[in-house]
Amino acid sequence: MPPVGLLQRTSDRPADARKPEKRDAPRDDAGRVLACAACLGAVTTTSARIEMSGSHAHTFSNPSGIVFHVGCFAVAPGCGEASEPTTYHSWFPGYAWQIVVCRACHEHLGWLFRSRDSRFYGLILDRLTETEDSGH
Repeated sequence: MPPVGLLQRTSDRPADARKPEKRDAPRDDAGRVLACAACLGAVTTTSARIEMSGSHAHTFSNPSGIVFHVGCFAVAPGCGEASEPTTYHSWFPGYAWQIVVCRACHEHLGWLFRSRDSRFYGLILDRLTETEDSGH
């Protein structure tokens, strides 16, 4: 069975995206922290949301048929890399991916996508929880 990180696109949107597209976040979103749902460690913020291939959120499945609903983020300082980069079954052509986990509890939170000149995080949305402040 392929590892959980192997990726296959199930979205109807075109996958051709070369650079992240910034999304203007509403002013009231600027301070909201997105934390790991397992341990409440800070992962990213709502203001780090971006669009890739025309959307912030995408639904994908890996070759094992596991479906993931992911959101794209410019930064996720609460994530650490847990695998080597690969382009195998990348959901975003031109980008290599690697698994990322919560720095605090090591829960699998998504993937870091890198191309020659850009990078972004695809985080599993149901593994994040929104908090009102920068604390836990």
